[in-house]
Amino acid sequence: MKTSLRIIALAGCLASFSVSAADSAQVALFTALAQCQASAQQVEQFNQLADAEQLTFTKDDEHSPWGGAAWQVPSALSINGVTSSTLVMTDRFSFYLLTSSTAPQADAAKLANGLKLKKTLDTDGYVDYQRVLDSKGTLRVVSTEDKDRDLYVGCSYPQA
Repeated sequence: MKTSLRIIALAGCLASFSVSAADSAQVALFTALAQCQASAQQVEQFNQLADAEQLTFTKDDEHSPWGGAAWQVPSALSINGVTSSTLVMTDRFSFYLLTSSTAPQADAAKLANGLKLKKTLDTDGYVDYQRVLDSKGTLRVVSTEDKDRDLYVGCSYPQA
């Protein structure tokens, strides 16, 4: 009886370890994506995980943009001066952290200045600041669908 309980306990520990390893790998993958450090293969890998619903992140329907998806992670990520536990994929090639803001236009301008981004859109309060990186993608600070609340900070990759 004691042996079977030990085996069950060991199996539970191993299952927790494999989920934790998957979490770490997926967080590292999303971090690389949002920092414009991912390859086209990594973009495809993340899309496959999302399509198969194999991401270990908690789905966040409240923050999911039209045509995209959002997730919560237990430990906040820090990317490009923004810290958030809300990860957002606005489309299959764009990966962001959602940052809360009560003054999104001013905060976007401040973030963009620090990241040396150029304003590419300013229409009816919606803003988009960008800088194409020599690496693989375009670093961006973008308004959310609700231009009066929050910002996206992350990276868009060229569509294959």
